[in-house]
Amino acid sequence: MMNYDKIILELLSRVQVLEEQMADVKTELASRDDYEEDANEGDYGHGDITRSQARDKAIEIIQSKFPDYVVDKASRKEGSGIKVHKPDAKRPLIIKFYHSKSFEHRSGSYEHSWHVVRLNDVIGTIVDLCMFSYVDSHGNWNFFIYEPDELGMYYEENRSSDNEILHLYFVVKDGKAIEVREKTIDVTDHLNNWNMLK
Repeated sequence: MMNYDKIILELLSRVQVLEEQMADVKTELASRDDYEEDANEGDYGHGDITRSQARDKAIEIIQSKFPDYVVDKASRKEGSGIKVHKPDAKRPLIIKFYHSKSFEHRSGSYEHSWHVVRLNDVIGTIVDLCMFSYVDSHGNWNFFIYEPDELGMYYEENRSSDNEILHLYFVVKDGKAIEVREKTIDVTDHLNNWNMLK
């Protein structure tokens, strides 16, 4: 008998990859026109929150926590994430930014985000940090912050697949954060850990 859960997860994975690729194409087209239209970016958040809106929220939080930093949107060649200019730093900090809808687990017992990371896009590149965001059904913002090498080690320790694509399912409940794609791993230390930007 076929394992329908695996088939469904694989199809959802493919849809997520296609959505991200389409967002990349739209971002590229927008940058050519030197103009970005949030309404055409696609639905990448809970309700009507787009990736751009989530990125703007992250920029707002970073700026409020570190008022002496200058925080901007990164250019397309910098990954279209966030660029942080710290005082006396030789170069800006580049953050690869990911945003996900909030998905309800089929049991209805919890909700989770779903992020797809191509490890080759972040490890050994100009990317200093990776940030993953989602807004839960109660309107709570959740940001997970990792160094690219941490993601590589996480992948090696917690994934059975041998490709270079990492799927992350983050769950936040009662102040605790876990990642549940293959095993249940406590990732609370990455939840809203803005000190990573110091």
